[in-house]
Amino acid sequence: MRNVIGLTLGFVLAITVMACSKDGRDSEPVRYSPYDVNLYALNKLSCDPLGGGDTGENPTAGIQATLYYLRSGQTPPQSVASYMSQGQRADQFLFFSQINVPTRMFNTGFPLMSGGLISKDDGTTLYEYFALRFLTTLQLAPDDEEGTYELALLSDDGAIWRIKNENGNYEEAVNNDGDHPTRMGCSSYRINMTRSTQRLMQLDYYQGPRYHIAVIPIWRKVGSGQTTDPLCGVSGNNYFFNPDNNSQPLHYNDLLARGWKPLKAANYKLPESVIFNPCQGGTNPVVTNFVVEDQIDGVVKATWKTDIPSTSQLRIVDLTTGAEQLTESDNILSTDHVVFAVALKSGHQYQFQGVSISESYGKVISSPVTMVLQ
Repeated sequence: MRNVIGLTLGFVLAITVMACSKDGRDSEPVRYSPYDVNLYALNKLSCDPLGGGDTGENPTAGIQATLYYLRSGQTPPQSVASYMSQGQRADQFLFFSQINVPTRMFNTGFPLMSGGLISKDDGTTLYEYFALRFLTTLQLAPDDEEGTYELALLSDDGAIWRIKNENGNYEEAVNNDGDHPTRMGCSSYRINMTRSTQRLMQLDYYQGPRYHIAVIPIWRKVGSGQTTDPLCGVSGNNYFFNPDNNSQPLHYNDLLARGWKPLKAANYKLPESVIFNPCQGGTNPVVTNFVVEDQIDGVVKATWKTDIPSTSQLRIVDLTTGAEQLTESDNILSTDHVVFAVALKSGHQYQFQGVSISESYGKVISSPVTMVLQ
């Protein structure tokens, strides 16, 4: 047995026991995951929820985001700062590989790794009247030239882009705030970028009423004789892209022809304060023989196997009440998994799934088993 988890009155307790061979002698030393899989629970994790990215297998790449939403009945504000000061911070983890959302419809919400969508406190799906604070480190990609760059933002609705200066203070680089269709926000801000330059950046964005969404930070290298772009301040949901035809570029192509480029995944690196990107790719385990046994008196035993060593957690959804929890892991890597859950309620219908994460942070969630506890 590798892992015993107890759930008592909402408190998760992990107990680790030594692995032993069949003849009673100690087997090989216990191996631990290089990552603490409890930091970003899969039932609260959303990876590239706006689409358009893949972190690959680099644990330090990407962008961390914090999500805010308006409660039911709140009057929608018209600034990103008001969304964050008046809104509710969501209890989820969001990671992006890049910020490149051309004008399109948005009515699908924010998917979670464990299935389902991020909901507000009242249980309704979140897909309008929300704000995102993106936090990352800006750097040159391998194919970017060193030099001085000017910055701009395409967004629907408002967005403000800030860069941390050498004194440790965030400076406003581009302000494209307020309710509006897709608009190009420009500024006179310039940033000098070398191969070694890494600057913390913060991009605040909000989406007002449903339907259209857009947010793309862009930059271009400053050249001699360069003037303000003629599309600065121009707006229209069918001007830069066609949202009714797979976001086909329209006047966006004019920007590209004048040297503007969207920031791509290689331009982003997680801040040092973010330990790793849980959305990174890896070798996914394969689950077999997932079995859940009712041990009576509110106790269940879940067992399964994986083809490669991975961690053990159990996702539990009380279908009677809608409450959900994910047991903590002791971060031991194993191919044989055993998790006990206690203090469950007799007569309630539960759904159980085994959750395993490999050494390279490949993730798997088993098919569900549903039962009414005796």
